[in-house]
Amino acid sequence: MKKLIALLLALLMTAGLCLAEETEENAYLTQEEMEMYLDLVVGDAIDAGAEVAQVNPDTGVTTIAFGQNGQLLIADEQLTPTSAALGAVLTSEQEDLRGIRMGQSLLDVLAVYPNDNPALTGTRYDAVLYVNGEKPEATVGFLLRDGQRVTEVTHLVFTWTDDKVFRTGITYTLDQDVVTGIRIFGLDAPVEESDALQQIADAAALQEISEFTPFPLSYRGDDLPPFEAADFSFAGIRFDALNPQEAEAAFGKAKVDEWMEDSTGEFLRTLQWDGISLVFLYNAQKAFLRVDSLTVNDDVLEGPRAVRIGDTLDGVLYRFRHGDNAALQNAVALYGDGETAPYAVLSYGETTATLTYAASASDGAASVLWQMTFADGQLIHYRMLLR
Repeated sequence: MKKLIALLLALLMTAGLCLAEETEENAYLTQEEMEMYLDLVVGDAIDAGAEVAQVNPDTGVTTIAFGQNGQLLIADEQLTPTSAALGAVLTSEQEDLRGIRMGQSLLDVLAVYPNDNPALTGTRYDAVLYVNGEKPEATVGFLLRDGQRVTEVTHLVFTWTDDKVFRTGITYTLDQDVVTGIRIFGLDAPVEESDALQQIADAAALQEISEFTPFPLSYRGDDLPPFEAADFSFAGIRFDALNPQEAEAAFGKAKVDEWMEDSTGEFLRTLQWDGISLVFLYNAQKAFLRVDSLTVNDDVLEGPRAVRIGDTLDGVLYRFRHGDNAALQNAVALYGDGETAPYAVLSYGETTATLTYAASASDGAASVLWQMTFADGQLIHYRMLLR
């Protein structure tokens, strides 16, 4: 456990990259850069003893298998030092042309390319990073996502030759903001000029859309706000002021509605939906007092800053202030003293981690606690309490 906490401290204290930082010093991708990189991959594949996996008789493109699940496309039937490489799918051992490999983060990918849209504004499903240049070479960067979760980042290069247009590029596939696949493509076949121009125009049009902006991420942590009153409102509800009527308006009629008398003479009323449980507090005469707690066990409700079941610990940490990293008994205080709101504390058990945020409620007389439990680095459930 101490090693895990030490590792976390080292990560948070040494990482200095913020998604919002400008990346203008990073060059736009070029077809030449991809070709030069693929020539190096040819040499790596030969050194690794790569073998022919498949030859496409219609196109003459040969697929070479190398490493663990790695593939290289060439224009020859056999792999030689002079083989013309057309594309590649990279393995976890292989760095790509910008030094990215499997297991690195979305922030790492964004940091090594230009980005005219650091806030990643666009639609809930996609956003354009940049549109640059024109014939004879134009570049486009964009991403695909499901709300806060980015699933792909792609950089395209459109190159006009004497009689052809090539659309080459690189795509990073991500799961929970972690790179799970890298593919370089497009050198094997030209595209219609009309298709190339339309895709560039579509990207330029998407640049003008600003209907969705994700919550910012930061390695640094001191440039983000802590868990605060603004985070009590999410998914169409405001937690610290929630009542049963508003809950059923948001989630539908409860599947379970149970009452239980507390030892104080007050009553607790539990309403349950699939994956969601809400507890409300009533006095001895069953007059409503306030919400008591919210528990979420399934990926059915976006919490504060779009946190969802299945999110990674790092992915949650990077949405809130962190960086103080004061050592507590069996825990780390990311900010605050760990006792009086506002504070954030990260603690580890044998197989799980618990992340707790605390902030003063709107009336100032209570605090909202948000406790998240992670197993194998992923959020498995969370609970919000008014205390």
